[in-house]
Amino acid sequence: MFYGVEIQSGLRDWQVLQRKNGQAKVTLKGRWQLEKGAVRAGVRSATPVWRLVNEMDQSGIIPWTPCDRQTGGDVLTGDEVKGAWEADVALPQGGSYRLETSLDAVSKESGDHWMFHGDIRVHIGVGDVFCMAGQSNAAGYAKGWAFDPPDVRVHLQRNSGKWDMAAHPMNDATDAADCVNAPMSVTGTSPFLSFGRRYADETGLPVGLVQAAQGGSPMARWDNARNGDLYRNMIEKIQAAGGVRAILWYQGCADADRENAAQYEESFVRMVQDTRKELGWEIPFFTMQLNRYETQPDAASWGKIKEIQRRSALTLEKVWLLPTAGLPLSDEIHNSAAGNVTLGQMLARQVHGALNGGLPFEAPDIKTARWENGVIRLSFRNVSGLTRLRPLHDAADFRLTDEQGENAIQNVSVQEKDLLLVPARPVRGIAHLSYGAHPQGPEGAIVDQQTYLPIISFDHVEVCL
Repeated sequence: MFYGVEIQSGLRDWQVLQRKNGQAKVTLKGRWQLEKGAVRAGVRSATPVWRLVNEMDQSGIIPWTPCDRQTGGDVLTGDEVKGAWEADVALPQGGSYRLETSLDAVSKESGDHWMFHGDIRVHIGVGDVFCMAGQSNAAGYAKGWAFDPPDVRVHLQRNSGKWDMAAHPMNDATDAADCVNAPMSVTGTSPFLSFGRRYADETGLPVGLVQAAQGGSPMARWDNARNGDLYRNMIEKIQAAGGVRAILWYQGCADADRENAAQYEESFVRMVQDTRKELGWEIPFFTMQLNRYETQPDAASWGKIKEIQRRSALTLEKVWLLPTAGLPLSDEIHNSAAGNVTLGQMLARQVHGALNGGLPFEAPDIKTARWENGVIRLSFRNVSGLTRLRPLHDAADFRLTDEQGENAIQNVSVQEKDLLLVPARPVRGIAHLSYGAHPQGPEGAIVDQQTYLPIISFDHVEVCL
């Protein structure tokens, strides 16, 4: 038989709530019931109460507070007294917290307060929550090992709908048979545990992660105007979590063919717009450019997807792009475990810089390509200075075509923030330049001197004569 206070909705163990203006507001709902012996002993009234405790040192954050709404309990008569209760709770950012409830019963004769048992919720945090969306590299299919341990500050809403301390695998099918993005194969290391740990270091806040990615998923499943099942699943998960700070997006491999690549930009833009309309605000998207695909036969479509990813970050508000070029692979297409740990750290720095006023952490991106006195001058945005880490490979990473066909790059040099390219012959007519757009590239590494982020790959950028 249940006696005391029960929490039926509002909070779950391990849950991280998205902060807003330094706090998170939730409504707790439940039921209460007083034990028969207490009624016979002479209780005048019974009120469900709650308090918030710091789990680190057991200090009180919010003292015992009566519930806001209650049925029953004003005048106690009979052998059993029970009712329902609700409490509007504002939790300050931080944690880890423990929320406790109790039934505050007052004696008729002495006025003494007898505190009866109530449910508790443990390991609660108020910080920033992020939705992980996309395909296999977002779902975490990295093989191999890397030091990437759980962290009590980083929590995960699993595919089962339950909150837990985040640990690999981040995308599993346990108790999640009906979950749209539940995997069919064994997943491995995700970049987002590393992200959460580093982001918590940067902000001092708990981090919540919401899993919505699925391996192999094409853009059509994220576009509500096409299939859209994964899009709708993502929205439902975000709403179930009570809202998120941003979406972490890593996808595109499945669309690197002629038919899907032709629709990719329209579908991606529509997904961003639909998500913002559904959630009611301009939620940020942090996207990752494709890495490599060793066995990809369609080089043209691969380059087109990478260029769309680059262009989307320029044309859409609050969309950022992080290159993944140079991260090691564990097979022909998936980042390795060590690569994902590095990617998560990079992403945390970028997100913190963009959302919280931390140091900017954006990769060099081509601004202009101009033909000047026998060389092509490339100018970049987001650059403090350029460094060539593997200069023997740089020239092969560029592809130049003009009205006479292919035009090989013979030499690459750095001039402060610009690159100078020397082609095999003068540029004739309309010319286009690509960098790192091939599925197996780039093989070299041209990076910013301050961030060490590589140049964002680009495809078919016009050279101005």
